[in-house]
Amino acid sequence: MIQWNRSGNETSLSQRVIDKVRPEAPIKNKIDDAQRKLQIQITKLNTIHGNLQKKHDFVFDKIVTAKRSNNETYAKAYAIELNQIRKMRGMIGGAKIAMEQIQIRLNTVSELGDVVITLSPAMSVIKGLGTSLSAIMPEANAYMQDLSNMLGDVMKDSTINGNNSLALNDASNSETLSILEEAHKIIEGQTKSSIPEIPSDLKEEEVLKRETFI
Repeated sequence: MIQWNRSGNETSLSQRVIDKVRPEAPIKNKIDDAQRKLQIQITKLNTIHGNLQKKHDFVFDKIVTAKRSNNETYAKAYAIELNQIRKMRGMIGGAKIAMEQIQIRLNTVSELGDVVITLSPAMSVIKGLGTSLSAIMPEANAYMQDLSNMLGDVMKDSTINGNNSLALNDASNSETLSILEEAHKIIEGQTKSSIPEIPSDLKEEEVLKRETFI
């Protein structure tokens, strides 16, 4: 009977593949730093989104009260204000989703590798987020630029290239690009929001200028 002996240097095929594509320690540390930076921004967006929801509910109640009192002037003023709050709430929600998607991709890189293929589609999204959020979060642009530079370093320092990485199939890569592009369009306001419109009876030709309630 033949007895098979495994030497200490022998490893399974699957383990060799994982070892080949898993990011090296310095790259993994950079990915971890990027994840922490993203989480900070996601937490901030969560807080802002919650505050906007509270303001939304408060202003909507004001509209209802004004309508009950037949005070159309106040109702229109609050309706205009509510419309701005809804737009910002939608933008913040879209930015949060985009960041969470990027965070998932970073987790994928950290566990399996495929650095270039996984991170490349996210770079333009990150840059777009900084520009879109700068009006609400002045520090966001600097944070996103820092994150973009950090991920750029990860891609540059990665030893994974087209010849030795596990390439995604065309369908998978296309779906990745589609998801990230969808998130980017949400941030840029290129897609329709599911936010309900202000009641038509509150829309008049006169536009009341009020300070944005933020």
